[in-house]
Amino acid sequence: MRRIGSFLALVCVLCTLGACASMPHSGSVREATKGGSKDQGPEQQVRVFAVPPKPGEQPHGMVAGFLEAVTSDEPDYVTARAYLTPEAGSKWAPDREIVVLERIARIELVPGADERTYQAEVSGTRVGTVDNRHAYQPEQQPNAQYRATLELRLGTDNQWRIADLPDGLILSRAEFHRIYRSVNTYWFATAMPVGKEILVPDPVYLRSRVGLTSALVRQLVGGPTDWLRPVVESAFPAGTEPADRVVSIEDNRTARVQLNRQARLAQTKGCERMAAQLLYTLRQVSGVDSVSITGGGEPMCSLSDDDAAQYDPGRAARTSAPTGYFIAKGNVVNVVPGPNGNPPVLPGPFGDGTYKVDQIAVSRDPFRRRIAGIDTNGRRLMVGDVDGHGEVQEWLTTGPASLFSPTWDGRGVLWVLDRSKDAERVLALYEDERKQITRVSVDVQGITAARITGLRLSPDGTRAALIVDNGKVLIGRVERRVSNGTVAMTIAAPRSVIPSLVEVKAISWNGPDRLVVLGKEGQGALAPQIVDIDGGLSVSVASVNGMLHIAAPDGSDQPLLADSGEDNIYQLSQGNNWTKVHSGMYPVYPG
Repeated sequence: MRRIGSFLALVCVLCTLGACASMPHSGSVREATKGGSKDQGPEQQVRVFAVPPKPGEQPHGMVAGFLEAVTSDEPDYVTARAYLTPEAGSKWAPDREIVVLERIARIELVPGADERTYQAEVSGTRVGTVDNRHAYQPEQQPNAQYRATLELRLGTDNQWRIADLPDGLILSRAEFHRIYRSVNTYWFATAMPVGKEILVPDPVYLRSRVGLTSALVRQLVGGPTDWLRPVVESAFPAGTEPADRVVSIEDNRTARVQLNRQARLAQTKGCERMAAQLLYTLRQVSGVDSVSITGGGEPMCSLSDDDAAQYDPGRAARTSAPTGYFIAKGNVVNVVPGPNGNPPVLPGPFGDGTYKVDQIAVSRDPFRRRIAGIDTNGRRLMVGDVDGHGEVQEWLTTGPASLFSPTWDGRGVLWVLDRSKDAERVLALYEDERKQITRVSVDVQGITAARITGLRLSPDGTRAALIVDNGKVLIGRVERRVSNGTVAMTIAAPRSVIPSLVEVKAISWNGPDRLVVLGKEGQGALAPQIVDIDGGLSVSVASVNGMLHIAAPDGSDQPLLADSGEDNIYQLSQGNNWTKVHSGMYPVYPG
């Protein structure tokens, strides 16, 4: 995990934030490495050894000892099972679920039916759960109380043992973050345009000290998490399994991955795609820069970092020049000062005053940057090239003050909220092969469009971040279907990212696996947070009075931008401080 000093340096340049020891509304910050190429190493963490039960241990000590034993680094929980009866030990499935509590508040003993049995009730405030595919879900209800019942029995040897218990683990927040590490597995986005395959991160939590590299391969071969599955696909043929010796890391930074014979069903291109999934997944923890795959004991293919770059989930962020923009007096301006020290206005109608706008979005396509602007009346959505070439097209016209929150996904689709009278909706617009504009009304499962006050699409286009009721941040997966030539889109299964928020002003994607959220918790002040997309980890960032909007880059080499009610543009500088750089409003990066 990342140290606080490393984090502050990271905030300044927005290097890849992997994890920190706090879930939303927690305290301290710890080191994290998800998404990075250098593993800080579990050997730097405190090693915990399980202690077996003592002869004559009483029921309360048995339960406390068991809960402590499951926090050890033993791969198969051998010592923890020593606290159970043989029958309970054979049935108990520790990988079924993890319940994460703020802390284990009480262990309360209740006498059983006779003097040889007790029931122990373990309780605390639940902050999240991890399912059997290792996906984290934050608790949706504030102060949600959790209670689990364990049954103890006195055996014929006059030793107490746990005879019945729920499957899974019960861990405090601190122990969970000590034992488990947030990492991504990578999958291919479905329904991408031809020639634009891109990898999508899928965050999971795995034990950091127990065969993490091999566990990552098994997680990958086993398929994506249930929530993401409908919008991604795997290159691994059905029936592919890891071989006995899963991964070996060689001195030349190559990971050799051994799979069974089923992997050989993949053709040459399919093997390359498998290798790309493996490379992006493994390099988070092993520092490798190439992957070599063996199937059924026979060499299949190899892939280097350079060859895998075509699938990079952050490739749209790669650019030779800074790409931040904002609005000054209705004109679109590049955030980087020109030779005279002033920020240059964009060439063409968006910069010369022909079109006055108060909301903008810039496309993620590095080969053809397009800008979408909503006029100051909120009724016209216009699209043109950032470089001023070509004509500006009117993609949508509606009633006054109807359009807001434009955003581009990584597939060339422009999204916008339309608040037209009696027709509130989420719209997706794109230019077809005949240069005609297609408009798709997007359904959001369980949420009416009238409740949505903000919208941002992920770089890969598989997920949409929503502000709902001005106080909730939800992420839904974007499902696309084509039937009889008609395109349909749904934002499905929206789920809360930071349930503790009571007010949200703005959101921005910060790469493919996290958000920057400008919001407020309880009676606290409005402040930005960098949060993982599963809601498991967050870090607070310094604030500026009157912040209205915030913008984060997809890449790692540009700072956060923000504005305030005083029409000032700020950027996050070294030392986690905001510096005023221009006068203006509505800062954006591509997205």
